[in-house]
Amino acid sequence: MNRTRFLWVMIFSLILGFAGLNMASRILLDGARIDLTERGLYQLSEGTQDVLDRLDEPMSLDFYYSRADAAGYPEVRAYGARVRELLRTLAARSGGALRLEEIDPAPFSPAEDAAIASGLQPVPVEGGGQIFFGLVGRNAVDDARIIAFFDPQDEARLEYEIVRLIAELERARTPHLAIISDLPFAPNREGRSGNRIIDELGATYQLSWLEPEFDAIPEDADAVLVIHPPLMSETQLYLLDQFILARGRALVAVDPMAHLALKPGPDGLPPLNAQRASDLGRLFASWGVIYDRNAVAMDAETGLPVQIIEGGRTRMRAYPLWFSVPPSGLNQTLPSLAGLSRSVNLGAPGVLGFDDQAGLSVTPLLSTSAQAARLDADIAASSPSPEELMRGFEADPDAPLSLGLLLDGVLATAFPDGPPAEDGAPLNRAHLDESTGPGEVIVLADVDLFDPAFFLRADPVQGEQVVADNLALVLNLVDRLAGDRALVSLRSRSRSDRPMTRVDALRTAAEARYLTLQDTLQAELNEAEGRLDELTRLGRASALGGAGSDDAAEADALRTQILDARERLREIERGFRVEIDALENRLLLWTLWLPPLVVLVFGVIAALVRRRRRA
Repeated sequence: MNRTRFLWVMIFSLILGFAGLNMASRILLDGARIDLTERGLYQLSEGTQDVLDRLDEPMSLDFYYSRADAAGYPEVRAYGARVRELLRTLAARSGGALRLEEIDPAPFSPAEDAAIASGLQPVPVEGGGQIFFGLVGRNAVDDARIIAFFDPQDEARLEYEIVRLIAELERARTPHLAIISDLPFAPNREGRSGNRIIDELGATYQLSWLEPEFDAIPEDADAVLVIHPPLMSETQLYLLDQFILARGRALVAVDPMAHLALKPGPDGLPPLNAQRASDLGRLFASWGVIYDRNAVAMDAETGLPVQIIEGGRTRMRAYPLWFSVPPSGLNQTLPSLAGLSRSVNLGAPGVLGFDDQAGLSVTPLLSTSAQAARLDADIAASSPSPEELMRGFEADPDAPLSLGLLLDGVLATAFPDGPPAEDGAPLNRAHLDESTGPGEVIVLADVDLFDPAFFLRADPVQGEQVVADNLALVLNLVDRLAGDRALVSLRSRSRSDRPMTRVDALRTAAEARYLTLQDTLQAELNEAEGRLDELTRLGRASALGGAGSDDAAEADALRTQILDARERLREIERGFRVEIDALENRLLLWTLWLPPLVVLVFGVIAALVRRRRRA
């Protein structure tokens, strides 16, 4: 065999071997993954594996994706690949329980009709087309659940959304939550409440909203949520007390300064009879919870930035009454909190303590930093400025302060003498002196964490973005009480994008430096213009107006100063991005251009060395 024929045989053999190896690996290693990303983006959570392991009946997953129309949108195309890969991994990991099919619905096709009939929401694109990008799941009895559209901005919740769909199809019944609240959260006729957290709960649980005059709590409810409770009668408190003792599951959120309760409605006014503060005094006392409805917490270390006006200019200042609890302030020993990667934002929360009670153990959930203090709720209600809050600030000797508690164990009744009289007659119900089994009560001292303004940010370019884990916190805690605990570890996955953190940090520092210079020059400019206007009004800005030589000289100097200040301001604006652009160009050189150049140089050197050896 001559050299040419041998070369072609080798090339053909390599091609066949490569194709065969790919086919064998697809069959033998389907579902096997090695995740080398820094944050484990492609590893399945333990909760996901738990849900997949308990599947005992087959399910179908129909992934509708308009591949051709999505090709013109890089962000959607990249996210489509991410969704497809995760779905394939789940199907492979399920051992055949999940049957995945990807469908590209062509216009006016039966597949498009099926996608619309299932409730998927296509997004119109240029040219008259539309993109389907959703999932339809069905179980053995043909119950269906959908994800109407995979939003790339909600990538952190991708695994949770898909696994929640699978878990809902797998379980026999939907958990039932009874809700007592003085906040305007109840859904409208379309089933939407206008609150992101409540809508998410409604998508997973059956919700029963109790009216202010309620005289019963549904007996089949798995847990009760008490969110900024209204003023309740003794009978209603007794019903709540007995329900918690019977079911042993409750989440209570109270607040000494509830901004959300006072938020203006469409008419520009707060809701009628809105309450600024709330508590469950009698029940708290029986559980050993210490809470002062007249005091709020403030944190000088983690205050949220707010816009204030100083000297006629808008500035950003940290506001100690509205602050964040970073992951380090969350109890990392609890699965409900350990998976959260972002802060939880609060607004003037209360402070919680605990008086040891027999049979109960207490676990702090959220805590302030060491630079926290108590403040009178009446002062907080007057909207003091950051400077007023920090004037004479002293950290509380008890800091860090507890903002949330988990109570575990046997709960005692708040009515040891039995039910209260109703219209002069006792309630005809079996009375419980303590919980029928170990109970769990979660107490949070803030309801403003439910306000979307504290955890969502509207970006004009990227749309609505989640900036804090308030939503994940509430859903995790409710799942702990009444839902599927396997979903707890799926809430807060990191995004796959890798921001240039060093560039962002330098940009922030440069902005602060340039804004300081800008403010200084602007102050000089305003002062000079004000003085010149004053001389002009008095007719002393020029010799033609009868001004003396000194006044005219001052006016000329002011004009020169104004022109100079404006020129320097323009120079600052022109030079604002010079340092940042230079850094970005260096990073592009080191990360995009230099590596391939190094490989190319080594390749050339290797080729030259090989040629020299042959010679």
